[in-house]
Amino acid sequence: MRISRETLRRIRRKGESGIALISVLLLVATGSLLAMMVMSISKTTSFTVLPFVQLQHSYYVMEGMAQRIQFLISADRELYGTPQQLNVDNYSEYDTDRYLPDAVPHFMDYYGTPVVFTIQDAAGPVNMGGTDFQQALQQWANFVDAETEFTDLLDDLNNRITDYIDTDDSPVDSMSLEEDEYLELDELPLPRNGAITDRNEFAYIPELTSIFPIDSDGRLSYIRLIPPADAGVTIDGNPDVFGVTDDWLIYACDLEEDELVDLRNAIADFHSLDRIPISESLENETVLTKINNYVRWNTSGIYTVIIRPAVTDARGQELEKKIPGRRLVFTYTPSPTSGATNGYVQFYEWMYF
Repeated sequence: MRISRETLRRIRRKGESGIALISVLLLVATGSLLAMMVMSISKTTSFTVLPFVQLQHSYYVMEGMAQRIQFLISADRELYGTPQQLNVDNYSEYDTDRYLPDAVPHFMDYYGTPVVFTIQDAAGPVNMGGTDFQQALQQWANFVDAETEFTDLLDDLNNRITDYIDTDDSPVDSMSLEEDEYLELDELPLPRNGAITDRNEFAYIPELTSIFPIDSDGRLSYIRLIPPADAGVTIDGNPDVFGVTDDWLIYACDLEEDELVDLRNAIADFHSLDRIPISESLENETVLTKINNYVRWNTSGIYTVIIRPAVTDARGQELEKKIPGRRLVFTYTPSPTSGATNGYVQFYEWMYF
């Protein structure tokens, strides 16, 4: 059977149309794959960039909160005076919240960002600035009746700090460290061979954190803040009870285990929404008698504020949406609400972490 030329042409055109259709479908499939890849990359980038943006945003939140908290503290002091007794009822008689250096957690929504902050006195338990570390370590040794491994460690720490700040390269004894010993520990350019100006630097002294532990924020808050030399301020007096550790309460105040538990429970009740005063919550009245000579219930006049992203609300309920962010700690002397008398606020500590 012979096929006409017209039929052959129709068959040929159909074959060409099929090839064109396949080419178009391949092009559409390639475009779809490229679009899916772009969308996937965009989504991945969004997940990657979002935490970074939130962390950057938290800088502005923390600084804004720092300004607000300073005003709230100043307003509280102007309305009600300088706090004198932090172990009594300072809350129930007032319709508004109080902003006292008592480590009470305050929750606040800062333009859609939930934050929590605490205010404490800057007088930490142990004064280690300059050569005061010698007296501080000796006081710890006095808490122990006889020579023990603990007192031996205190002696070692005294020698190690001495070698860390002196200008010679001769270790005090075999347990101390100078440049060669720090080189073996791969911790050059230590030692400083000069005065320690940041309390967190004490963490470089081997075994020091076994006595003065690092807090949950990674700071040596157990050691009293060392103000800048040109600040012209000193932080004197006993520490506040909200900043001391259990070991300090046992050694310095001679608390028994049950008394320590009683005190910690009383502080927890005070920091709850009920704000039960410590003096009313303690079951054993002798606890106050034991600690009163070693802690302060007023303020040194220098405040430390710690601001964190909130993960729970004021009632302890976990937030549905948690926003990652930086934490900020700053220490300063409160000014009047009208502003600092010399025109600027001097901070003795300002640290993001």
